[in-house]
Amino acid sequence: MLAVLAIFIMLIPAEAQARPGKCFGKKINRVVTGNNKTVRLKFRDVTWVAGDRVTVIAKPFSRVCAGDGSQTIRAGKGISFTDAGPGNDHIYAEKGNSTVYGGPGNDSIVTEKGNKLRVFGGSGNDRINTGRGNSVKVDGGTGNDRIVLHTNTSRGVVTAGLGNDYVRGSKSHDLIYAGPKKNPRGLPDRDVIIGAGGNDRIYDYSGIGNRLYGLTGSDYIYSLGDAVSEIHGGNGTDFLFSNGGVTTGGTREKVFGEQGNDRLKANQPNNNGPAYLDGGEGDDWVYGTPRNDTIITHSGIKKMYGNGGDDLFVTTGRGLAKVNGGPGTDTISYAAHTPPGGRRINGVIIDLKAGTSLGTTRYQLTSLENVIGSAFDDEITADPGVVNQIDGGLGNDVIMGNSGDGDSVDGGLGENECSGFAKATRCNGESPGNFGNRLTLVDISDGGIPIVMGGTQDDQVSVGYDKSNQWFRVNVAGGGVPSGNCRGVDQSPNSLVANAIRCPADRNNLDGMLVYGGDGADHINLEGSIPPNMSTTLNGGTGRNVIHGGPSKDFISTSYGSAGSQLFGGGNNDLIYANDGVTIHGGEGTDHAHITNACSGPVADGGPGNDSAVFAGSPRGIKADLGRGYAEWLNGACARRARLAPTIERLEGSRYNDWLIVGQRHAQQQGRSSLLGREGINTLDSKNGRRDTVTTGPAAHRNKVIRDRRDKVIWGWGLAAF
Repeated sequence: MLAVLAIFIMLIPAEAQARPGKCFGKKINRVVTGNNKTVRLKFRDVTWVAGDRVTVIAKPFSRVCAGDGSQTIRAGKGISFTDAGPGNDHIYAEKGNSTVYGGPGNDSIVTEKGNKLRVFGGSGNDRINTGRGNSVKVDGGTGNDRIVLHTNTSRGVVTAGLGNDYVRGSKSHDLIYAGPKKNPRGLPDRDVIIGAGGNDRIYDYSGIGNRLYGLTGSDYIYSLGDAVSEIHGGNGTDFLFSNGGVTTGGTREKVFGEQGNDRLKANQPNNNGPAYLDGGEGDDWVYGTPRNDTIITHSGIKKMYGNGGDDLFVTTGRGLAKVNGGPGTDTISYAAHTPPGGRRINGVIIDLKAGTSLGTTRYQLTSLENVIGSAFDDEITADPGVVNQIDGGLGNDVIMGNSGDGDSVDGGLGENECSGFAKATRCNGESPGNFGNRLTLVDISDGGIPIVMGGTQDDQVSVGYDKSNQWFRVNVAGGGVPSGNCRGVDQSPNSLVANAIRCPADRNNLDGMLVYGGDGADHINLEGSIPPNMSTTLNGGTGRNVIHGGPSKDFISTSYGSAGSQLFGGGNNDLIYANDGVTIHGGEGTDHAHITNACSGPVADGGPGNDSAVFAGSPRGIKADLGRGYAEWLNGACARRARLAPTIERLEGSRYNDWLIVGQRHAQQQGRSSLLGREGINTLDSKNGRRDTVTTGPAAHRNKVIRDRRDKVIWGWGLAAF
């Protein structure tokens, strides 16, 4: 008899025994038992579910709690409370202020619109999608969660918790916490966070391989603690904070400012260092870690501080910069530098004694000990009293040291003149020459920047990267000359040239690339295998060129005398210069078409993305109209005015007085249109019946602004202040 009683007790559902008296503070008035059933609740039922695979359809103002089992719960409208308990549950909260607990298990949680939404995933791999709300808070808990806020959410707060999480914010101002501050057991925590629109704040404190994206807006993104992340600011003026760090596999923390005037601050307390810092397009400030950083500078006005460590600064674009290496033995590299675009091919004039460099860029240099020259004809002067190491790079260089300082020099390929060095190689009579500039030259130095220099003929060059073997593949139609660490694949013993050339490069140290076409009608192509975070410099030189960028961040240009060239940006955020009557195709991403001569007949087509026409390098004031699709000199005759396709959304003026007009919107335009006046006293016209943004520049109220009442006007630089 006792045995039978024991068996009977064992058959009583555990949930029934564990049933609480209340559900979210209210006394339970209904209990659902059994499995594989559908139950419809009454108005204001307070329900306990003790079963498995039960579907509960609640009325408005419901309270539903559940024990073990995989339930499907549809919470009613109004103020609802749901706790699905352990199990792989499906929860759908109808319109209203909803509070949802998924509990342990792999849950799917969806809420409709509500003024106040609270969602707690609990442990397990949860999928959470919230409706539109004015106050939305989501806690994913532990596990590999996927959390997506409604695009029109206001004041979204997300805590992803431990696990490999994916979070996408709204177009408003979100607060997102990725990895927690403490992960004592070192559990997996690798997050992908996308702020989307708005001025977001994103924090990550743990895990390696995190990817944090601000996208649009002025974002504050923090990768601190033990996190080793990849940060992308996106469009807007972003503030990016990094602790630095490197994984056991050698991957460094990477910080990309991208579009806008950004602040990259890797000088945080308790720093792990080093970091890879790339401000992108705009007027950026960059602060390195105390360790050995790589800092990339593109076009714009830059301030860069290496702080401690042996830092490497790589310049790729046009602009002004103050570069301070700080303590340590620091190097500045011009290996990816191109000529200014004038009719005379030249390189860089670098004077470490005076602390200056001139060429495409104009830099002020402080505390820099070593120099890597450009692939063109450079003039480099060492700093007295400092031990300098100079690498001339390609080109015919003139390099001057200071006798007795212990300076050393490697002139590189070319006919080099060197003097005043304790140790000199490939200089003066030992100069190796440059093959007469007729053949395409493919070179890579110990610094890891591949250089492809086209000859005087029509070059056809294609470049890819083999990640598994860690080498660049360069294919040259008709053959190229491998140099440095590069080797020909199909090169015969008695030949200087090879059609296929491999150049070794560590995948953790891809610091840039230069492909220069030189004379002739050149075809340059980057393959899809080029890493997307890599910065490349592609310059067709003179002639009618065709250039195709890759998935990388490409800086594409030609020289004067290149009218008719076609420049394609590829699939990332590209910077494309029009120095002549060329056609720009931005492609995917947020692209900048820099038009230096508005009356040489260039054409700018931004393609998908929020793209800009920029006149910062113009020698005269500009009149530009997005609606009518043109740009010309503000005053004086214009031979062939620039054409702006309907895919250009933003205008940025010159340093002179400009007249910038938004005009009528086109269906192809994405996001809001905007005008940036820069340094002149401008007329800025955004009056078109739609909401646009105007930033006047430093002249502020001295500018004339013609606008709709709904337009946003920033008098001065705003967050863009330099």
